[in-house]
Amino acid sequence: MSQPADERHLEMTVVLLDPLRPDMIPVRARAHLSGTVFVTEDVPTTVLWDLDHFEPVFAEDGIAGTLLSTDRRHPLVAARIAQGDQVIAATIPSGSDLLPAVALMDTLRRNGPWESQQTHASLRRYLLEEAYELLDAIDAGDQASLREELGDLLLQVLFHARIAADDPTDPFDIDAVARSFTEKVSGRTPGVLSGAHADLETQIREWEERKAAEKNRGSVLDGIATTAPALALTQKVLERLTAAGYPVQRIDPAVLSVTVTAGDDSVEDQARRRTLDLMAQVRAVEEQAARDGVTLDGPDSWAAVLDGTAVPESGDADVAEQESRREAPAEARTEITDEIPVVTESADDEVGESVAPDESGPSGARVAVEVSEEEIIDVEVVDTTEPPTR
Repeated sequence: MSQPADERHLEMTVVLLDPLRPDMIPVRARAHLSGTVFVTEDVPTTVLWDLDHFEPVFAEDGIAGTLLSTDRRHPLVAARIAQGDQVIAATIPSGSDLLPAVALMDTLRRNGPWESQQTHASLRRYLLEEAYELLDAIDAGDQASLREELGDLLLQVLFHARIAADDPTDPFDIDAVARSFTEKVSGRTPGVLSGAHADLETQIREWEERKAAEKNRGSVLDGIATTAPALALTQKVLERLTAAGYPVQRIDPAVLSVTVTAGDDSVEDQARRRTLDLMAQVRAVEEQAARDGVTLDGPDSWAAVLDGTAVPESGDADVAEQESRREAPAEARTEITDEIPVVTESADDEVGESVAPDESGPSGARVAVEVSEEEIIDVEVVDTTEPPTR
Protein backbone atom coordinates (compact mmCIF):
# COMPACT_ATOMS: atom_id res chain seq x y z
CA MET A 1 0.00 0.00 0.00
CA SER A 2 1.48 3.29 -1.05
CA GLN A 3 1.90 6.23 1.33
CA PRO A 4 -0.43 9.23 1.04
CA ALA A 5 0.98 12.07 -1.03
CA ASP A 6 1.10 14.46 1.94
CA GLU A 7 3.20 11.98 3.95
CA ARG A 8 5.64 11.52 1.08
CA HIS A 9 5.80 15.34 0.84
CA LEU A 10 6.70 15.58 4.52
CA GLU A 11 9.45 13.01 4.07
CA MET A 12 11.03 14.84 1.14
CA THR A 13 11.82 18.03 3.03
CA VAL A 14 14.97 19.78 4.14
CA VAL A 15 14.62 22.39 6.90
CA LEU A 16 17.46 24.88 7.04
CA LEU A 17 17.92 26.95 10.18
CA ASP A 18 19.77 30.24 10.55
CA PRO A 19 23.17 29.18 12.00
CA LEU A 20 23.28 32.36 14.09
CA ARG A 21 19.70 32.02 15.33
CA PRO A 22 19.03 28.25 15.17
CA ASP A 23 16.20 28.39 17.70
CA MET A 24 14.09 30.49 15.31
CA ILE A 25 12.13 27.79 13.47
CA PRO A 26 10.31 28.81 10.27
CA VAL A 27 6.54 28.60 10.77
CA ARG A 28 6.13 26.50 7.62
CA ALA A 29 8.45 23.88 9.09
CA ARG A 30 6.33 23.04 12.15
CA ALA A 31 4.45 20.15 10.52
CA HIS A 32 7.72 18.68 9.25
CA LEU A 33 9.36 18.51 12.69
CA SER A 34 6.89 16.17 14.38
CA GLY A 35 7.91 12.56 14.69
CA THR A 36 11.44 11.48 13.82
CA VAL A 37 13.72 14.16 12.41
CA PHE A 38 17.16 13.44 10.99
CA VAL A 39 19.74 16.05 11.99
CA THR A 40 23.24 16.91 10.83
CA GLU A 41 26.02 17.35 13.36
CA ASP A 42 25.96 21.15 13.14
CA VAL A 43 22.52 21.50 14.75
CA PRO A 44 22.98 22.86 18.31
CA THR A 45 22.03 20.68 21.26
CA THR A 46 19.59 23.33 22.53
CA VAL A 47 17.50 22.76 19.40
CA LEU A 48 17.62 18.98 19.63
CA TRP A 49 16.03 18.94 23.08
CA ASP A 50 12.96 20.69 21.66
CA LEU A 51 12.33 18.03 19.01
CA ASP A 52 9.92 15.13 19.59
CA HIS A 53 12.47 12.64 18.33
CA PHE A 54 15.69 12.99 16.40
CA GLU A 55 18.38 10.81 14.90
CA PRO A 56 21.83 12.09 13.95
CA VAL A 57 23.09 11.25 10.47
CA PHE A 58 26.64 11.47 9.20
CA ALA A 59 26.46 9.93 5.74
CA GLU A 60 23.92 9.40 3.03
CA ASP A 61 22.36 6.03 3.76
CA GLY A 62 19.06 6.26 1.96
CA ILE A 63 17.24 7.91 4.85
CA ALA A 64 13.69 8.96 4.21
CA GLY A 65 12.36 11.74 6.37
CA THR A 66 12.78 15.36 7.26
CA LEU A 67 16.40 16.49 7.36
CA LEU A 68 17.26 19.39 9.72
CA SER A 69 20.49 21.35 9.30
CA THR A 70 22.05 24.79 9.61
CA ASP A 71 24.49 24.26 6.73
CA ARG A 72 23.22 24.46 3.16
CA ARG A 73 26.62 23.22 1.92
CA HIS A 74 26.58 20.06 4.05
CA PRO A 75 26.98 17.00 1.73
CA LEU A 76 23.72 15.40 2.96
CA VAL A 77 21.82 18.67 2.50
CA ALA A 78 23.29 19.19 -0.96
CA ALA A 79 22.38 15.64 -1.98
CA ARG A 80 18.79 15.98 -0.78
CA ILE A 81 18.38 19.31 -2.55
CA ALA A 82 19.89 17.81 -5.74
CA GLN A 83 17.28 15.04 -5.74
CA GLY A 84 14.51 17.61 -5.62
CA ASP A 85 13.52 17.74 -1.95
CA GLN A 86 11.46 20.67 -0.78
CA VAL A 87 13.57 23.24 1.10
CA ILE A 88 12.18 25.35 3.93
CA ALA A 89 14.80 27.86 4.98
CA ALA A 90 14.79 30.43 7.74
CA THR A 91 14.95 34.01 6.54
CA ILE A 92 18.43 35.29 7.30
CA PRO A 93 18.39 39.06 7.82
CA SER A 94 20.90 41.22 6.02
CA GLY A 95 23.90 41.92 8.21
CA SER A 96 23.96 38.51 9.90
CA ASP A 97 27.47 37.82 8.63
CA LEU A 98 28.71 40.80 10.64
CA LEU A 99 28.37 38.77 13.85
CA PRO A 100 31.10 36.25 12.94
CA ALA A 101 33.28 39.18 11.90
CA VAL A 102 32.82 40.78 15.33
CA ALA A 103 33.60 37.46 17.04
CA LEU A 104 36.74 36.99 14.92
CA MET A 105 37.99 40.47 15.80
CA ASP A 106 37.38 39.80 19.48
CA THR A 107 39.40 36.57 19.33
CA LEU A 108 42.29 38.24 17.53
CA ARG A 109 42.33 41.14 19.97
CA ARG A 110 42.55 38.74 22.92
CA ASN A 111 44.94 36.17 21.48
CA GLY A 112 46.81 37.76 18.57
CA PRO A 113 50.30 38.97 19.56
CA TRP A 114 50.11 41.82 17.02
CA GLU A 115 46.45 42.74 17.45
CA SER A 116 46.69 42.86 21.25
CA GLN A 117 49.38 45.54 21.08
CA GLN A 118 47.65 47.97 18.72
CA THR A 119 46.16 51.32 19.71
CA HIS A 120 43.98 53.86 17.96
CA ALA A 121 47.12 55.86 17.19
CA SER A 122 49.11 52.91 15.82
CA LEU A 123 46.30 52.08 13.37
CA ARG A 124 46.07 55.58 11.90
CA ARG A 125 48.29 54.86 8.92
CA TYR A 126 46.35 51.71 8.03
CA LEU A 127 43.02 53.50 8.20
CA LEU A 128 44.30 56.16 5.82
CA GLU A 129 45.81 53.59 3.45
CA GLU A 130 42.58 51.57 3.33
CA ALA A 131 40.54 54.67 2.57
CA TYR A 132 42.79 55.53 -0.38
CA GLU A 133 42.74 51.95 -1.65
CA LEU A 134 38.94 51.98 -1.51
CA LEU A 135 38.93 55.16 -3.58
CA ASP A 136 41.18 53.45 -6.13
CA ALA A 137 38.74 50.53 -6.33
CA ILE A 138 35.85 52.94 -6.90
CA ASP A 139 37.76 54.67 -9.67
CA ALA A 140 38.62 51.32 -11.27
CA GLY A 141 34.99 50.22 -11.26
CA ASP A 142 36.03 46.70 -10.23
CA GLN A 143 33.31 45.11 -8.08
CA ALA A 144 35.60 42.39 -6.72
CA SER A 145 38.21 44.95 -5.64
CA LEU A 146 35.50 47.19 -4.23
CA ARG A 147 34.15 44.33 -2.10
CA GLU A 148 37.64 43.47 -0.84
CA GLU A 149 38.55 47.06 0.02
CA LEU A 150 35.24 47.61 1.81
CA GLY A 151 36.10 44.53 3.87
CA ASP A 152 39.49 46.01 4.73
CA LEU A 153 37.83 49.26 5.79
CA LEU A 154 35.31 47.28 7.86
CA LEU A 155 38.25 45.62 9.58
CA GLN A 156 39.43 49.05 10.71
CA VAL A 157 36.00 49.89 12.12
CA LEU A 158 35.79 46.57 13.97
CA PHE A 159 39.38 46.94 15.22
CA HIS A 160 38.93 50.46 16.58
CA ALA A 161 35.64 49.51 18.24
CA ARG A 162 37.27 46.48 19.88
CA ILE A 163 40.17 48.60 21.14
CA ALA A 164 37.66 51.09 22.53
CA ALA A 165 35.98 48.27 24.46
CA ASP A 166 39.21 47.91 26.47
CA ASP A 167 39.29 51.57 27.51
CA PRO A 168 39.43 51.70 31.34
CA THR A 169 37.53 54.97 31.74
CA ASP A 170 35.09 55.34 28.83
CA PRO A 171 34.65 52.02 27.01
CA PHE A 172 32.28 51.35 24.12
CA ASP A 173 31.88 48.47 21.68
CA ILE A 174 30.75 47.82 18.12
CA ASP A 175 27.10 47.72 19.22
CA ALA A 176 27.45 51.24 20.59
CA VAL A 177 28.95 52.31 17.27
CA ALA A 178 26.00 50.77 15.41
CA ARG A 179 23.50 52.45 17.76
CA SER A 180 25.25 55.77 17.25
CA PHE A 181 24.81 55.40 13.49
CA THR A 182 21.16 54.37 13.78
CA GLU A 183 20.24 57.13 16.21
CA LYS A 184 22.02 59.83 14.23
CA VAL A 185 20.64 58.93 10.82
CA SER A 186 17.13 58.21 12.12
CA GLY A 187 17.08 61.51 13.98
CA ARG A 188 18.12 63.47 10.90
CA THR A 189 15.84 61.81 8.34
CA PRO A 190 12.44 61.52 10.03
CA GLY A 191 10.56 62.79 6.99
CA VAL A 192 12.07 60.21 4.66
CA LEU A 193 11.69 57.33 7.12
CA SER A 194 8.07 58.17 7.92
CA GLY A 195 7.17 58.68 4.26
CA ALA A 196 6.21 62.31 4.88
CA HIS A 197 8.26 63.40 1.87
CA ALA A 198 10.70 62.13 -0.74
CA ASP A 199 12.10 65.47 -1.85
CA LEU A 200 15.88 65.89 -2.03
CA GLU A 201 15.97 69.58 -1.05
CA THR A 202 13.64 68.95 1.89
CA GLN A 203 15.78 66.06 3.06
CA ILE A 204 18.98 68.10 2.89
CA ARG A 205 17.38 71.02 4.74
CA GLU A 206 15.95 68.70 7.37
CA TRP A 207 19.31 67.02 7.82
CA GLU A 208 21.21 70.29 8.24
CA GLU A 209 18.64 71.79 10.62
CA ARG A 210 18.64 68.76 12.87
CA LYS A 211 22.41 68.46 12.71
CA ALA A 212 22.80 72.08 13.79
CA ALA A 213 20.36 71.54 16.66
CA GLU A 214 22.26 68.43 17.80
CA LYS A 215 25.70 69.95 17.66
CA ASN A 216 24.81 73.38 19.04
CA ARG A 217 28.08 74.56 17.60
CA GLY A 218 29.64 77.86 18.54
CA SER A 219 31.28 78.24 15.15
CA VAL A 220 30.30 77.37 11.59
CA LEU A 221 33.68 75.64 11.38
CA ASP A 222 33.23 73.33 14.36
CA GLY A 223 33.55 69.66 13.51
CA ILE A 224 35.78 70.13 10.47
CA ALA A 225 38.68 67.67 10.49
CA THR A 226 41.79 69.80 10.07
CA THR A 227 43.88 66.66 9.50
CA ALA A 228 42.14 66.09 6.15
CA PRO A 229 44.21 66.63 2.98
CA ALA A 230 44.67 70.35 2.34
CA LEU A 231 42.40 70.60 -0.70
CA ALA A 232 39.65 68.58 0.98
CA LEU A 233 39.99 70.79 4.05
CA THR A 234 39.73 73.95 1.95
CA GLN A 235 36.69 72.67 0.12
CA LYS A 236 34.95 71.76 3.36
CA VAL A 237 35.65 75.19 4.83
CA LEU A 238 34.27 76.91 1.72
CA GLU A 239 31.16 74.74 1.83
CA ARG A 240 30.54 75.67 5.47
CA LEU A 241 31.16 79.38 4.85
CA THR A 242 28.91 79.43 1.79
CA ALA A 243 26.11 77.74 3.73
CA ALA A 244 26.54 80.27 6.55
CA GLY A 245 26.24 83.24 4.18
CA TYR A 246 29.86 84.33 4.56
CA PRO A 247 30.90 86.80 1.80
CA VAL A 248 33.28 84.41 0.05
CA GLN A 249 34.37 87.17 -2.33
CA ARG A 250 36.25 88.60 0.67
CA ILE A 251 38.44 85.48 0.94
CA ASP A 252 42.07 85.86 -0.09
CA PRO A 253 42.32 84.50 -3.68
CA ALA A 254 45.49 82.64 -2.66
CA VAL A 255 43.31 80.33 -0.58
CA LEU A 256 41.33 79.37 -3.68
CA SER A 257 44.22 78.45 -5.96
CA VAL A 258 47.21 76.14 -5.94
CA THR A 259 50.42 76.68 -7.89
CA VAL A 260 52.87 73.81 -8.10
CA THR A 261 56.51 74.79 -8.55
CA ALA A 262 59.35 72.28 -8.67
CA GLY A 263 61.70 72.71 -5.75
CA ASP A 264 59.34 75.04 -3.89
CA ASP A 265 57.97 74.48 -0.41
CA SER A 266 55.33 71.79 0.04
CA VAL A 267 52.18 72.79 -1.82
CA GLU A 268 50.18 70.71 0.62
CA ASP A 269 51.62 72.59 3.58
CA GLN A 270 51.15 76.00 1.95
CA ALA A 271 47.51 75.31 1.13
CA ARG A 272 46.86 73.97 4.61
CA ARG A 273 48.40 77.00 6.31
CA ARG A 274 46.35 79.42 4.20
CA THR A 275 43.15 77.57 5.02
CA LEU A 276 43.98 77.37 8.72
CA ASP A 277 44.64 81.13 8.67
CA LEU A 278 41.24 81.67 7.05
CA MET A 279 39.61 79.52 9.73
CA ALA A 280 41.30 81.58 12.43
CA GLN A 281 40.03 84.80 10.83
CA VAL A 282 36.48 83.45 10.64
CA ARG A 283 36.54 82.43 14.28
CA ALA A 284 37.81 85.88 15.21
CA VAL A 285 34.89 87.47 13.35
CA GLU A 286 32.47 85.13 15.15
CA GLU A 287 33.96 86.08 18.51
CA GLN A 288 33.70 89.78 17.68
CA ALA A 289 30.09 89.33 16.58
CA ALA A 290 29.30 87.59 19.87
CA ARG A 291 30.81 90.49 21.83
CA ASP A 292 28.87 93.00 19.74
CA GLY A 293 25.60 91.08 20.01
CA VAL A 294 25.36 90.57 16.24
CA THR A 295 23.80 87.48 14.63
CA LEU A 296 25.78 86.31 11.60
CA ASP A 297 22.88 85.29 9.39
CA GLY A 298 23.95 86.50 5.96
CA PRO A 299 26.56 88.30 3.86
CA ASP A 300 25.59 91.74 5.17
CA SER A 301 26.04 90.84 8.84
CA TRP A 302 29.35 89.09 8.17
CA ALA A 303 30.58 92.06 6.13
CA ALA A 304 29.46 94.49 8.82
CA VAL A 305 31.56 92.75 11.45
CA LEU A 306 34.48 92.41 9.05
CA ASP A 307 34.31 96.15 8.36
CA GLY A 308 33.62 97.10 11.96
CA THR A 309 30.24 98.72 11.19
CA ALA A 310 27.91 96.14 12.76
CA VAL A 311 25.05 97.49 14.85
CA PRO A 312 24.27 95.60 18.06
CA GLU A 313 20.89 93.90 18.26
CA SER A 314 20.48 93.81 22.02
CA GLY A 315 20.50 97.54 22.75
CA ASP A 316 22.86 96.94 25.63
CA ALA A 317 24.33 100.22 26.87
CA ASP A 318 27.90 98.98 26.99
CA VAL A 319 27.71 97.55 23.48
CA ALA A 320 26.11 100.72 22.18
CA GLU A 321 28.87 102.78 23.76
CA GLN A 322 31.49 100.62 22.07
CA GLU A 323 29.77 101.13 18.73
CA SER A 324 29.59 104.89 19.22
CA ARG A 325 33.30 104.97 19.99
CA ARG A 326 34.00 102.90 16.89
CA GLU A 327 32.03 105.27 14.67
CA ALA A 328 33.39 108.48 16.20
CA PRO A 329 35.59 110.77 14.04
CA ALA A 330 39.28 110.01 14.11
CA GLU A 331 40.14 113.28 15.83
CA ALA A 332 37.77 112.48 18.67
CA ARG A 333 39.79 109.39 19.60
CA THR A 334 43.29 110.48 18.76
CA GLU A 335 44.88 110.35 22.18
CA ILE A 336 44.70 107.20 24.29
CA THR A 337 46.56 107.48 27.56
CA ASP A 338 45.67 104.15 29.21
CA GLU A 339 45.27 101.65 26.38
CA ILE A 340 47.01 100.68 23.17
CA PRO A 341 44.85 99.28 20.34
CA VAL A 342 45.99 95.98 18.92
CA VAL A 343 46.10 96.27 15.13
CA THR A 344 45.90 93.18 12.95
CA GLU A 345 47.71 92.84 9.65
CA SER A 346 44.64 92.11 7.52
CA ALA A 347 43.22 95.02 5.54
CA ASP A 348 39.74 93.80 6.38
CA ASP A 349 40.26 93.80 10.16
CA GLU A 350 39.07 96.56 12.47
CA VAL A 351 41.17 97.85 15.33
CA GLY A 352 40.93 95.04 17.82
CA GLU A 353 40.77 94.73 21.56
CA SER A 354 42.87 97.00 23.77
CA VAL A 355 45.67 95.89 26.02
CA ALA A 356 47.57 97.57 28.80
CA PRO A 357 50.55 99.79 27.87
CA ASP A 358 53.92 98.13 27.54
CA GLU A 359 55.44 98.38 30.99
CA SER A 360 58.91 98.20 29.50
CA GLY A 361 58.55 101.75 28.10
CA PRO A 362 58.67 105.09 29.98
CA SER A 363 56.12 105.05 32.78
CA GLY A 364 54.60 108.33 31.69
CA ALA A 365 54.60 107.66 27.94
CA ARG A 366 51.42 108.40 25.97
CA VAL A 367 50.54 106.91 22.60
CA ALA A 368 48.89 109.15 20.03
CA VAL A 369 47.10 107.16 17.33
CA GLU A 370 45.15 108.43 14.34
CA VAL A 371 43.02 105.75 12.72
CA SER A 372 40.85 105.62 9.64
CA GLU A 373 38.71 102.63 8.64
CA GLU A 374 41.24 101.46 6.09
CA GLU A 375 44.70 102.08 7.55
CA ILE A 376 46.85 103.43 10.33
CA ILE A 377 47.71 107.01 9.29
CA ASP A 378 50.21 107.89 11.95
CA VAL A 379 51.60 106.54 15.20
CA GLU A 380 53.58 108.80 17.46
CA VAL A 381 55.06 108.03 20.86
CA VAL A 382 55.38 111.13 23.06
CA ASP A 383 57.65 110.88 26.08
CA THR A 384 56.36 113.18 28.84
CA THR A 385 58.76 112.11 31.57
CA GLU A 386 61.27 114.59 32.96
CA PRO A 387 64.91 113.96 32.03
CA PRO A 388 66.94 112.72 34.98
CA THR A 389 69.00 115.30 36.81
CA ARG A 390 72.69 114.94 36.63
